[in-house]
Amino acid sequence: MLLTEEQIKEIETMAELFFSLDQIAVNAEIDPEEFRAEVQSKSGEAYVAYITGWFRGEIPLRKSIAEAAANGSNPAQQMLLTMIQNAEIDKL
Repeated sequence: MLLTEEQIKEIETMAELFFSLDQIAVNAEIDPEEFRAEVQSKSGEAYVAYITGWFRGEIPLRKSIAEAAANGSNPAQQMLLTMIQNAEIDKL
């Protein structure tokens, strides 16, 4: 999939805010099926733009959860434990 710089930036910005793949495709004026296929293949510039944006949104969120957990928030501690368990499964 060939994307313009503007489309790449739009994908990153929307992924950072956790919009769905279809919403991103419509807004960036790209074929939703082609976009979904490239993201799911975990290769290509559409995937890189999407995952880059996703991490930009997820990293500060996880830091906030970890900070709240360290400050004694039981819900945040449970969320952090779940994230740890999910990461351990991903290692397999």
